[in-house]
Amino acid sequence: MAQIQRNQPLYEQLMWRIKAQVASGVLIIGEKLPSVREMALIEGLNPNTVAKAYRALENQNVIETVTGRGTFIRANDEFTADEQLIASLQEQLGEVVIEAKRASISVQELHQWLDSCYSGKLDSPRRMHDISH
Repeated sequence: MAQIQRNQPLYEQLMWRIKAQVASGVLIIGEKLPSVREMALIEGLNPNTVAKAYRALENQNVIETVTGRGTFIRANDEFTADEQLIASLQEQLGEVVIEAKRASISVQELHQWLDSCYSGKLDSPRRMHDISH
């Protein structure tokens, strides 16, 4: 079960995780996804939430449901390289946030680190500690 982000609807979080797994190659074209009920149990979500995520992913041509067979990752030319990169980056950032919370790092400190990285002022992970203190 993934870490829940309070500021984003649960169905969107599930959508982004699935998209990120497609982008990173964890889920491949033609791979069968768990049923709505199975995914709800795996993720600790209400089946209606999973169904909403699956419907949205179908509308975006990321997955396809075949009656009587299941739900599959779809070949999708519309899922551009940029979208794949964004999905992958969001998944990675989510993992960083989870680890930062475990280390009791504040969101303000994370923002400061991100600003430093983005502006090119941070050339070494060791300097993160120096910048924030």
